[in-house]
Amino acid sequence: MTRPQSGMGATAYWVSRRDGEVVGFAEVYFLEAENSDIGQTDVRVHPAHRRQGIGVALLRALVPEFKLQGRRLVESWEVAEGTTGQGWAEALGFRPVWTIARQVLVIAEADKELWDVAVPAGYRLSQWVGSVPEDLADSYAVARGAMQDAPLGKSEYRLSEWSVSRVRAYEAELRSHGLVQRVVAAVHETSGAIAGFTELCVNSRRPGWGYQRDTAVLASHRGNGLGRCIKARMARWVSADHPEVDRISTTTGAENVHMIRVNQAIGYTTLRYLIAVQQELSSVETALANRAEI
Repeated sequence: MTRPQSGMGATAYWVSRRDGEVVGFAEVYFLEAENSDIGQTDVRVHPAHRRQGIGVALLRALVPEFKLQGRRLVESWEVAEGTTGQGWAEALGFRPVWTIARQVLVIAEADKELWDVAVPAGYRLSQWVGSVPEDLADSYAVARGAMQDAPLGKSEYRLSEWSVSRVRAYEAELRSHGLVQRVVAAVHETSGAIAGFTELCVNSRRPGWGYQRDTAVLASHRGNGLGRCIKARMARWVSADHPEVDRISTTTGAENVHMIRVNQAIGYTTLRYLIAVQQELSSVETALANRAEI
């Protein structure tokens, strides 16, 4: 909590206590840049204390800070599909805008032969820790921009526009948060430019987990098997260099069936589906005024 997730902007927390015990918790990331009108929100209430208005009270407490921060939208990506949380959010007028698959690769259970993927003809792999080499920085920024093609359903969240300076700032921010970033990139032999990349972070505070982050292949290079190739190399590299990592976690939009198949091809399994929900702050205020307890 003292070192919040990188790239998510300022973070604020609220707790609800009863007889000295924390029974509810709310967290808001006040996103920046392209998403400076969104507060990404998570509200949780202990199961033993639900249906007593605690979640509503927490959500109501967030509203003044949302206004102070100039936010228009309240959005959450952490609503597990089919749970009471989904029903609670929808009862308050939040609309589902996107479905997300949470997948995991359990290293001990994986068939490591699935990671023996040949590099497609016309490409070579480059990999680094922490900072992209200068000779690849420009094309790496372009390749990161290929994430713009990732489906986000009806969410108003906007993916980052990348430049070399933004890449360097992002790398520095990861380091400041104690995250070790690894990148595997497919380089097009003819042009010398990056055609695709995959990124994974290891956090010393949770040494058993690797966090698979962005993966993208430029449109002109798709259909050549690069996604599976670079993700397989990443799995082998991380498991060799970080034997303490026994699980790699990732999230992928449920509409992105191609990337889900790529993940499955190297041993990922789907744990659950999450529903991203969204509502205008003004509508949240109206719902709160009309519902004393949900």
